[in-house]
Amino acid sequence: PHPQLLIFSDMSAPEVVSGEVCPRRFGLNYDPPAIILEYLEVSTGKLFHRKVALKRLRSSTDPARVAEKLRQVNRPLLTEDSGVAFEQIVSLVKKLQDSMHQKSSTASAETKVPDEIDYHEANLNKLSDNELARHKAKMNTSFLANQMKPGDNGFVYDMRVDFPDADQSCGWDSEED
Repeated sequence: PHPQLLIFSDMSAPEVVSGEVCPRRFGLNYDPPAIILEYLEVSTGKLFHRKVALKRLRSSTDPARVAEKLRQVNRPLLTEDSGVAFEQIVSLVKKLQDSMHQKSSTASAETKVPDEIDYHEANLNKLSDNELARHKAKMNTSFLANQMKPGDNGFVYDMRVDFPDADQSCGWDSEED
């Protein structure tokens, strides 16, 4: 489902006893998760939308508990007498949770760092901040595995090494300016 898509499900026309509000249909907002209720105020004949944000909704939360809490908080709009079945609210919460689960599994598949990358050839400047952070974490792991510390065999304080001339010019540190 599209992150901002509103899907409306029509509701059966309830019998209005008290005459204040009459729910018409539901909508879902996937990102951030919310349920939108369209209802008719009978006394004025006007349609209204009520957006109920579900900021703390998790894919592991019991949808029946969430539905019951929604019903308690929005009592005038979400009663059985007004034509809103409890199972319908549970179904809407499950749809939001399914989309959250799909989104998290897609995101985790995208966050994997390739096993082999040639850091001498790759241009890390073109990566997003998140991708760069993942590559730096991978490099840091390699660095810590090879790091020599005081007390390790072969550790020399202030070791000085002469490196051979580079095989190819890198261009960024040349003195041709």
